[in-house]
Amino acid sequence: MPEQKQAPGSVALGEAGRRLERLRLRGGFTLVAAASRCQEQGLRTDASALSRIENGRRRTVPRDLVTALLDLYQASERDRTEVMEFLAPAATSPGRRQRPPLWRRHGELLEAMKFGNFLELEAQATLLRNFELAVIPGLLQTAEYARHAITAFRPDLASEKIDGLCDVRLHRQRTLADGAARELHALIDGSALHRTIGSPAVMREQLEHLLAASEAPATTIRILPTTVGGHPGLAGPFVIMTFPEATHARDIVWIETLSTSVYLDQETEVARYTDAFTHLWNRALDPAHTRNHLKEQIQELHP
Repeated sequence: MPEQKQAPGSVALGEAGRRLERLRLRGGFTLVAAASRCQEQGLRTDASALSRIENGRRRTVPRDLVTALLDLYQASERDRTEVMEFLAPAATSPGRRQRPPLWRRHGELLEAMKFGNFLELEAQATLLRNFELAVIPGLLQTAEYARHAITAFRPDLASEKIDGLCDVRLHRQRTLADGAARELHALIDGSALHRTIGSPAVMREQLEHLLAASEAPATTIRILPTTVGGHPGLAGPFVIMTFPEATHARDIVWIETLSTSVYLDQETEVARYTDAFTHLWNRALDPAHTRNHLKEQIQELHP
């Protein structure tokens, strides 16, 4: 399995690193050579440190080091400006940043699941492709369904922490709704529609909510029929995030486990998940047939 990593502190830092990598390669420098030239100027760095910067693994990046690298690579004014603009949002150390109210309310829960970075990335993405195997996607859950689902997933949590995770989930939905240019492609395995979470009444309300959401211009929902049989999605749910080209050139795949969450951003890893999503998306019911299927399921749940 690919290496599992915590998400980078900033999408912008990841893109700044990629720009620096491209400039280095264009200039014909190895990491060792670039680090050596920086050391000659009295800067503390090495090839490993530069590699972490290029791969977005550093939460803060010394601006004097970046300036030296840009000079070394003979970067154009445009490249210099863009790299520095990417660094600007992350110039403050994460530990000193003013956390948003949601983090201040539920920081303990978010930190335990490595979920704070997910919220940052999700809010910046312009396209979210979400495959769910066993439940309705969190961004499309009703409050009651979410409460029962989270309780089932995390029976170890006290009720107040369940409340906290529900608050986070509903906050995510509001953030999605407020996005000016964002799309959600939700792909749901048909088994999720037949799994009673909470009660038949809770499920009926949830499916009615899902049907209403399917009419939203920025939301496309497709149901993958259980008759499809075995498929790549049986490995588990995932989210593929796409960002504006000016912010982040690569997609990120996010996977949540019982105890933490991890991200994948290497080209081969992302391509594998993208291919899997596309394959399943094409085998799923189209939006019109999905709505008909939901109506049938809702009718079956009516007393």
